[in-house]
Amino acid sequence: MGGQVMENLHKHLYRFMIIDLLLCFFIISTYSVSATICLIMILILPLFAIISFKNKNRGGDIMAMIVLIILSLIFIFSGLNELTKENTTSTIQGFLLVLLSLSTFRRVRTVRNPTFKNWYNSLNEDYNDVKEKISGDEVLATCPSCSTLLAVIPSRLSIEDKCPNCNANLVN
Repeated sequence: MGGQVMENLHKHLYRFMIIDLLLCFFIISTYSVSATICLIMILILPLFAIISFKNKNRGGDIMAMIVLIILSLIFIFSGLNELTKENTTSTIQGFLLVLLSLSTFRRVRTVRNPTFKNWYNSLNEDYNDVKEKISGDEVLATCPSCSTLLAVIPSRLSIEDKCPNCNANLVN
């Protein structure tokens, strides 16, 4: 993927996290009695993680994954709590929170993607050493699911072959 595409993806991810964090703050503040604890735990600490991710600090991607997982769990539990209420408005709100939880959790997979991780950590991938080590029949290919670089022999690929990184099928 190009650098501009990754940059746009990165911007989208941290903007999404900020919006999710604000929504989470408003949801938690309706349950919590102490606004100070809510402000510190729900807004300030994750905000530092998001800023670290935005600035591409070392370990910021891991902190972003943790924040996304926690936000997803808060949304799913809040959504399930709303679904247990009897009125229609709560049911709709609960359903929307469950959908938001799933959407938030999908962002973790994006941050874990090897291509994104390499871009985030500014690793310049030099494949010349790899090309020298592969045999004559092998070619370099990427997994269709996770974009991991693999050395494969095309004539030997079958439907049963799986990616060693994500365990997805290499042949559809």
